[in-house]
Amino acid sequence: MGVADIKDLMNVTPALTVTEMAAYSLIFIRGVGSDSFQGPIDSSVATYIDGLYITLTSNQAQSLGNVQSVTVLKGPQGTLYGRNAVGGAIVVETKKPSFEDVQANVTVEGGNYNLLKGKVHLSGPVGDNLALGVSGLYTNRETYMIYTPDPSQKHLDYDDRGVKVEARWAPTDWLEINASHYNIRHSSGDSAPLTNAEPSPLFSSVLTANPEPWETGVGTEVYTEMESQASKLEFDISNQYFNTKAIFGHSEATSGVYWDYDMAYEKLLIIEAIPNTAETDSIDIVFTSSDWGPSWLSWIGGIYVEDTYKDQTTPIYVDGLTLGQQLAGLNPNLLNNLVKSLGLSALGINGLPANPIHLLLYGGVETDAKAAFAEFDIDITDYLSVKFGGRYSDETRVIPISTVDARVQNLPILGTTDWVRAFDYDEDSATWTDFTPSFGIDFDLSEDAMVYYSYSTAFKSGNFNGLNINAPPSRIEPEEAESHEIGIKSDWLDGSLRINAAAFTTTVVNGHAQILSLTSGGVTRLENAAEYTIDGAELELTYNTPIDGLVVNFSGTWLDGAYDEYECTNFDPETGLEGTYDCSGNTTIRTADFAGVVDVSYRFDIGRFENELGLGAYYNSGFWFDPTNNVPEEEYTKVNARFSIRDSKTSMKLYGWGSNLTNEVSHMQRFRQDFGVGESYARPRMYGVGLEWEY
Repeated sequence: MGVADIKDLMNVTPALTVTEMAAYSLIFIRGVGSDSFQGPIDSSVATYIDGLYITLTSNQAQSLGNVQSVTVLKGPQGTLYGRNAVGGAIVVETKKPSFEDVQANVTVEGGNYNLLKGKVHLSGPVGDNLALGVSGLYTNRETYMIYTPDPSQKHLDYDDRGVKVEARWAPTDWLEINASHYNIRHSSGDSAPLTNAEPSPLFSSVLTANPEPWETGVGTEVYTEMESQASKLEFDISNQYFNTKAIFGHSEATSGVYWDYDMAYEKLLIIEAIPNTAETDSIDIVFTSSDWGPSWLSWIGGIYVEDTYKDQTTPIYVDGLTLGQQLAGLNPNLLNNLVKSLGLSALGINGLPANPIHLLLYGGVETDAKAAFAEFDIDITDYLSVKFGGRYSDETRVIPISTVDARVQNLPILGTTDWVRAFDYDEDSATWTDFTPSFGIDFDLSEDAMVYYSYSTAFKSGNFNGLNINAPPSRIEPEEAESHEIGIKSDWLDGSLRINAAAFTTTVVNGHAQILSLTSGGVTRLENAAEYTIDGAELELTYNTPIDGLVVNFSGTWLDGAYDEYECTNFDPETGLEGTYDCSGNTTIRTADFAGVVDVSYRFDIGRFENELGLGAYYNSGFWFDPTNNVPEEEYTKVNARFSIRDSKTSMKLYGWGSNLTNEVSHMQRFRQDFGVGESYARPRMYGVGLEWEY
């Protein structure tokens, strides 16, 4: 159905939304997720590649290797995988190198925006019990953003380069060892905030608005870049009584964000995040039941240990003269607030100087996480089974360092022309523990239908806002999720029609919400939303029609989410000023009333050629990007198509694809901050053709 990477999963799973912002993946499942792109903050949706938890999610990493399956687990997760996740999990599994057969795949693809894409995979045996594999990918295309002041200039190309090596060794019949390492480099001008569609009233006279889709007029080069690598050593041990899988992982990621904070042609304030780094060591040991023991019982249990350090370095450039003139002319109090926020008052400066101001923010968070989990599945009768489990989590966060350095260009500060330390905050730490249970019942109505009920909970530990300027790093409390779900899974018409349906409700307490603000004392920060609840329903249909090879798929998700009592922070669209607002009863962010997918595919043979035609559409009714419900995403429909012709004799396949064929406008991110409404656009119409050889 045209799934090439994690973002494409939205085309088959409308309950899932995946976008990018400033080198980070923003993932929501059933309206639960996190829109934070501050380096030390964890995602609410966990991503696993071959069992290894990925600390900083990269959409590109899953494309390496011979992908076997991509599974979206909806709702709170905690008893099957290593990391806790309040929103759900995305699990990517690749095929292991075979001990018997050589596997090879080469793909070359081209498309609009000068797209050039290549992918190669080779694996196979080098002995009776040893197999090796290697994979590589390359993608390059021009950005789809047009630089309005000078269209001949281009923002940075979208560029991916990666390699993966793997080994599989079975020295005995009870032990198998798998090792792998991958490295990915990614850079792009697409996902940085590139345009100010609606300057705030405070700055409307000095900033140029640019509301046109896929156009930008920022005053400096903006782009994102990321390099990530991960190594995994896995031991699979089987014996008569139970099976053991032990995964030792090490991952590192470095990202850079070059961002014009005012998002307009005028060069008022530039922010960079160079570098953001993350380094993780983890141990995940999972025990599962074997054939020994009663046939009515199966179980899984495990322990997870993780040590992670994430930090972020953020240089800030401010045009003090222009900002000072604008603020002083409209509201003198704002000038004093901005001077205080930038830390200048601590340096003996009582106004915004005429020369540019340079700040350097640094903060890091260390995570020590330990957990134990188990789940038991018991067959009560031939048609009734129950499962129950739980997870105990113990997580400690330490913010060992948080500093702010400052310098006014060409102006001595306290007798020096060099950088001076404006703020150096004390170390802080916090520990959170929690037990999160789960329970479920499955009841078989017949051989072709079953109904179920599930109760699941999850916990995401608290954290620190490490990028404060004029105040010590603030602490956010853990968010906790609780979900109830009932559903049916069924096959009809001798298996030609599959109908799955579910109804669910999820409540999140102390949900993490992001605010972008300079004058609040930090560039990005999190706050706790008191509580919110999302009710929803899903319907999935797959129909193998009487016409041989013609398959129709439909998937739809209905959501209704609202905040309970919540005093949120945001900016007034009428004045442009930051304030506190009553968001109680407002719709939760990124919660569309309805999102749905229809896909029709037709497979047919002509001689030795195996052919497929596919046409699909994704519809989203629209949602809010912010808790105050004043930054909307309008409804949109995207039409996608594909075709392929495979020669069964040569194993060559010619294929083509088109996405967003009607050129619908949608956004990866929209947000309101000090200077206005910032936007980064999702992809416009794209298309390409490719050639694939498989052995």
